Amino acid sequence: MIKVFILTLILTAGISVITETLTKSLSIPVAVFIILVIILIGILTDIIGIAFATCDHKPFISMASKKIKKAKKALRLLQNADIVSNICGDVIGDVCGIVSGAAGVTVAVKLAVDAKSAAEIIYTIAVSSIIAAVTVAGKAAGKSFAIRNNKKIVGSVSYMLSFFLREPKQ
Repeated sequence: MIKVFILTLILTAGISVITETLTKSLSIPVAVFIILVIILIGILTDIIGIAFATCDHKPFISMASKKIKKAKKALRLLQNADIVSNICGDVIGDVCGIVSGAAGVTVAVKLAVDAKSAAEIIYTIAVSSIIAAVTVAGKAAGKSFAIRNNKKIVGSVSYMLSFFLREPKQ
């Protein structure tokens, strides 16, 4: 629990600093694009977390016996599915949700300053509502997709990770 707290604290601070710096200095369309990318990352990591939490080990045991490269990595990750799911769905997914909301406030303030007629609160409510709706709808659709395609998702993630994370020499 302490590790998750520290990881979340550091991740949120780092992403927030970068996002706030970028959204303040960039045009509104570019800032909105950055927010959409952050939301997409949150949705994708949520999909990965659900896929690992719901995937059966058996197909990967069979693949590992046939020396298929991604299978060994998949089994290691599936043995730690609770951790993978927590990091992807809760830590990264929730951090992306919080950061996208904070960045949305920056965009709302820019809109209010540029408009000079409407109250800032209207823009803040509109932007935060849109961010929440896109995030929740995306995650809802992602959950169904992850459950139906968990084996493919686990295989793809494991295959990609096998390029970046090498197995220790025995």
